[in-house]
Parts: sequence; C-alpha cells; structure tokens
Amino acid sequence: MNIIKNKMDNKIWQSEIEIKDVEQRLDKFLVDNFPDKSRSYISKLIKDEFALCNGLTTKASYKLKLNDRVSISFPKVVDSSLEPVNLPLNFFLEDDYLAVVDKPPMVPVHTGAGINTPTLVNALLFHCKNLSGIGGILRPGIVHRLDKETSGVMIVAKNDYAHTRLSNQFKERIVKKTYLAIVYGTPKTEEGIISFEIGRDKNNRVKISNNSRSPRNAETKWKVKNVFGNFSLIEASPLTGRTHQIRVHLDLIGHPIVGDKLYGKGFGGNLDPKLKKIACRHLLHAKSIEFIHPKNGDKVKIDSEVPGDFNRFIEALT
Repeated sequence: MNIIKNKMDNKIWQSEIEIKDVEQRLDKFLVDNFPDKSRSYISKLIKDEFALCNGLTTKASYKLKLNDRVSISFPKVVDSSLEPVNLPLNFFLEDDYLAVVDKPPMVPVHTGAGINTPTLVNALLFHCKNLSGIGGILRPGIVHRLDKETSGVMIVAKNDYAHTRLSNQFKERIVKKTYLAIVYGTPKTEEGIISFEIGRDKNNRVKISNNSRSPRNAETKWKVKNVFGNFSLIEASPLTGRTHQIRVHLDLIGHPIVGDKLYGKGFGGNLDPKLKKIACRHLLHAKSIEFIHPKNGDKVKIDSEVPGDFNRFIEALT
C-alpha cells in the first residue's frame, strides 16, 4: 500500500489486493484498513466515488479479486456555517475525545425543519473548539440525540476516532441509558418491559406509532419509582434506540408523559391549570448514561440531577 496525491493535493491511499483479501467485500476491506472510520461513512465514500477499484467506481458489496487495485481519498472537511452561541452549558466531563453535557429542556440538538432558535450544536461550537465532523456540517459532534423538550445527559464526540467508537457502542447496545418520566395514572404492575414494533405513522409523518408501514422492534424496560395521586414517576431504560420510543411506549400502555403535546391526546385537557403551567414541556429527563471511554476503555457512568420543573410538579401534588 502507498499514499500519493492527486491534482487537488488530496492524499490518495492505494493498495493491491493480496490472496488473504480475495473475496472480501470492498467496504469491509476499507473499514479494516481505516478502523477510525465507520462502515456507513466508508460506504458513502464508495457511493460518492471517492473509493475506486482498478480506477473505476463500484459497489460497496463488490468482492475483491487478486491484484485488484483499491484506492480511496478522503474529502476535505467543509467548514460549518453555523454560528457559535454562548448558551449556558453544564459539562459533566470533557477531554480531548468527548464531552458529556447536561442538555437543557426546550433546546433542540441541531438545526432542522422549522427550527429557528439556537441549538445545542450552536452552544457546543462556542464552548468546544474541536468537534467531530462525521455527523455532518449541521451536526458536528452529535453521536445521539434527545428530543427538543427532553432534558438531561448527552455524549458529544470531539474527534472522528471517538465518534466512530461511540456510534458502534450505541449500535451494539453497549451504552446504557436511564430516563425519568412523570406520567398520567398508575400502572397495574410495579415494573415490566414494553415491546411494540413502532415506526413512522401511516397517517401522520410527525408521529411514531405501531400503525406504521415500516415498524421496527422496540423494547423499553420500566419501573414505578413513586406514585403521587393520579400521577406516577417512572424510570425507563430503552433496550433499543427508536425515535420517540419512550414517549410512544408509555402512551401505548395508557400512561402518556405529562405535557406531551404529540402523544396522549385528551389527557392534557383535564390537567389542573396550576399543573399545566408547570408542565410547559413533556416531563421526560435523561437521568443517566453509561458507556466505555473510546480511548482508555474505562467504564463511565454519568448522572444528571432531576430538573426543577420535575420537582415543582411533584411538590404541587403533595
């Protein structure tokens, strides 16, 4: 293997296929040679013609032959046009590889359709001078996300090495997350596992539901932490990582999250005005996260304090 430069001064990595690599998929071969890059990223480079075989474009699934010449170049990172914004952020942990932050409620993680307010990414660009670019120009450093109204602990990657390894931990379900939610009613049992296949709703593209053309397996472990009259404090641990999973699952068992404007229709209309004023967002909080540090292999567990609106809501009930 060797490295040369093309006319645009980009480095090109080249290798001639040996017997040990014959019949291996092109994407697998490149991932093995670039362990700091994710398979999805390598596949995108192949699709976008940054990776070639014998000077020609090919598919990621192409089976390599003896003496094939594989080359790959990595496009230059495009500077983000996003502006740093000095939003207050609480950092639980920060080093050269990652940061663990306490996401405030009502702050979207990154830009998207209909989002015009400063995001967590804007705040991160102000506080952190180096962030991973794998997430894309509009999502630097973002390995996973929380809904806009959800508060709590989040991991952010500060380089591509950490981003790839943290992403793999999420895919392999090594990362353990625990949430707290205040819900309507009291479940009949103290704990359980909710298992519903969910996906984008057939009739409402904003919602996730079990009425979907492309449902995927989803499981949530839960238990009752406390009961306050007609409301309960629930601890929920997602065993899978689907969009809106906890919100949808709790709604499907008849105990939607207080303040959720998308799920549990009909419950909020009967909420006492004093409680409604406190629950100006859905009361879901990412309480803790546990993962393996991508550099040293240490197990890391971070806990976030229960936010003020949770406490105020509970105090109003007691």
